[in-house]
Amino acid sequence: MDWESYRTDIEAIKLAVNECERLGVDKEELLIISIYRLYEFYKTEDDRVYLLGALLHLKAYLELGMEYEKNRKIFSLILDNYGICYQDIFQGAEKME
Repeated sequence: MDWESYRTDIEAIKLAVNECERLGVDKEELLIISIYRLYEFYKTEDDRVYLLGALLHLKAYLELGMEYEKNRKIFSLILDNYGICYQDIFQGAEKME
C-alpha cells in the first residue's frame, strides 16, 4: 500500500487526537473507539471507504507509538478485509508523539 498518498490524512488524524488529548481525552482510547466504529460501519454499509478510514486510523495509532498486539484481533480483521498483510501496516511506521 502506498502510505504516502494518504500521508496528509494520517497526519490530520494524529493532529486531531493529540489535540483531544490536550483537552483531557485519552488518545489511545479515542483511536480504538474510532477504529471499531469505522469497522462496524464498513460491515453494516458494505462500503470500503469506512474500511480505509479504519486502516488510516490504525496506521496513525501505530505511528503514535501504540502497540499492535494490544488490539490484534480487530486490527487483523481490518487488514484481512482490506487485503493487506501484517508487515505492510508497519512499512514506514515511526514512533511519533
